[in-house]
Amino acid sequence: MAEYASIFNDVLGPVMVGPSSSHTAASVRIGKALRQMVKGNVTYFQADFDPKGSLAASYITQCSDVGLVGGLLGMEPTHEDLLRSIELAEAGGMTINFRIIPYEAEHPNTYRMIIRSDQKEEVTATALSVGGGMIAFTEIQGEPVTISGGFYETLIYGKSPTSAISDVTAYAEAKVPGFCQIEQRVADEKVFLNIKSHQPITEEVLAGFKQFFQIDEVIAFDPVLPVMSQKEKNVPFKTAEEMLQIAERDQLELWQLATMYESVRGNISEQQVYDKMADIVAIMGKGIEIGLKGTEYADRILGYQSYKVGEHQAQMIGGTLTADIVAFITAMMEVKSSMNVFVAAPTAGSCGALPGTVFAVAKEYNKSNDEIIKAMLAAGIIGVFIAEYATFAAEVAGCQAECGAGSGMTAAALVQLMGGSARTAANAASMALQNIFGMVCDPVDVRVEVPCLGKNMMCGMNALGAANMAIAGFDVVIPLDETIDSFDKVGRMIPPELRCTGLAGLAQTKTGLEISRQLACRKGCC
Repeated sequence: MAEYASIFNDVLGPVMVGPSSSHTAASVRIGKALRQMVKGNVTYFQADFDPKGSLAASYITQCSDVGLVGGLLGMEPTHEDLLRSIELAEAGGMTINFRIIPYEAEHPNTYRMIIRSDQKEEVTATALSVGGGMIAFTEIQGEPVTISGGFYETLIYGKSPTSAISDVTAYAEAKVPGFCQIEQRVADEKVFLNIKSHQPITEEVLAGFKQFFQIDEVIAFDPVLPVMSQKEKNVPFKTAEEMLQIAERDQLELWQLATMYESVRGNISEQQVYDKMADIVAIMGKGIEIGLKGTEYADRILGYQSYKVGEHQAQMIGGTLTADIVAFITAMMEVKSSMNVFVAAPTAGSCGALPGTVFAVAKEYNKSNDEIIKAMLAAGIIGVFIAEYATFAAEVAGCQAECGAGSGMTAAALVQLMGGSARTAANAASMALQNIFGMVCDPVDVRVEVPCLGKNMMCGMNALGAANMAIAGFDVVIPLDETIDSFDKVGRMIPPELRCTGLAGLAQTKTGLEISRQLACRKGCC
């Protein structure tokens, strides 16, 4: 069942701690789902990473290891003990094994895993981190699956079918509470069902499947995303141009279109959409406040620097607005790198540009909290199109997919903040995206700090320029839908060495390598 992107699942979120949404928060979600696949206590966990993928180089520095184990312990991405999860799990008797071995993974963020429990259960699974904290299970117990974490999932493995597959479907549709979809395969007398629903399946209903075949194993787990997926695929629009036609027909602002979309997509009220965004804005605002006051964390490259803006503002170019953008973006990045709570917007590596720029402009022009919320909704719907037709994963398309995408979202948010139309906001997003094609991801020591801070800064300023161009009526030339399509194609042309692997660029400079060596020595690994 194909799922349309969600503002709260795919774009603005997860709310988390850790250096990377793709590697840390996604790993927590994968671990949480995996934990539910066994009934007993997990005694053994193994994860394999292909050396040609991004995780082989980054699973420690970007906390995929603690994220996976934290999820196995039932932690949320914001849990205060997430970074201690391996220590806690091993103290509780879990054996943990991470391996780097070749297995020709098709996606750079592939997790091939095994868990065993004290009830002699064993589950093998393959999952992907597909960007911005979103996940996809592609195989469980040797069977191909399509699972993204938005439904209650029930997997039934069996053999010796005694009835037509249509009878099984009819039974599932009639008896499964909140039934959404069933995928089924029968081959060589083996039966496999994957049932998606909005409620867990009762033991009584599960027992009913025995009339159709012999049940050998049942694996069930709950949703791990903030907004559940839906049975129906209807959304009010699927492209930016369709959205803009509705905007002009009904005289709607971009934030209203975002609220309309997410309400239908998530089967929640428009007020609930607004309230969820209000919560996100509050977390962003608090993050900037914490960052400006000062953060401490030993295991990072860049220390507390945002205070320097105030000390040197008189010599800085551009007045208070420019100074605040620099300070606020830096504060957000420092909150992230110090393991405080923040919002991936749209990813952890790009978490500074959107809130930093929007809050700075809101301060400069005395905009209300309500106007900031509406601006973030506008950013969210632009992000939906990027998530749907491109990617937020630097491992797939370089830093243009993270900071670059954030720049396009920020440009639209700024236009909304200043009272511009939906089309003006979409034009601003397109202009901002057009400027960042081909931006590589080459973090030093594969940590989301250098040059990530500078790229967030650049993309915030790029968004400001694009917003001003659009507000002034400059010709966008290439509409947003076409820009996003080209954006995706260009990003995927970037060599793998420059897609968050640490194998080229600044990561491989003499100084970059020396920083990696020094950081390793701090941990006694040199």
